[in-house]
Amino acid sequence: MQSFSENKVPTAWSFAYFSLKPLANWMKDLVERYNFFGKWVSEGMHVVFWIGAFTYPTGFTTSLLQRFSRKKDSPSIDRLEFDFTPINRDVKDMVDPPKDGSYVMGLYLEGAKWDYEKGFLVEPEVMELFVQMPIIHFKPIQKRTKPPQNVYECPCYYYPMR
Repeated sequence: MQSFSENKVPTAWSFAYFSLKPLANWMKDLVERYNFFGKWVSEGMHVVFWIGAFTYPTGFTTSLLQRFSRKKDSPSIDRLEFDFTPINRDVKDMVDPPKDGSYVMGLYLEGAKWDYEKGFLVEPEVMELFVQMPIIHFKPIQKRTKPPQNVYECPCYYYPMR
């Protein structure tokens, strides 16, 4: 009861997934996760996956690489990496899944924003701390020998606190 009165997630519930959110937001997030997975079960595979629904997002991304590596004439999983392509479309406009990999939503930028017209990172607006990224195509490809030019390798964090 003390956790409820302090709007904190009770310790006994913390096994579900790690979160820094207060109890009210944690419950809202839990319901959204439940609905995401329920829709997947009842209606089939999503066209766009909400990366925040997964307790361990690396499990999801590894499964994408595994699925690709099992195709005929594909390299083994240890010789694969992702190519990340931003998709400047709304989720409701996405009707077909990609041939390889997956469309992913739910990533945020800190200290930058995505310019949808020009297709690259720009300075955020004043007082704009976090900005949602567009849908991103996580496409498995064979590892490159050298990184592509003019591509920013951005770190990705699971939680706001590092």
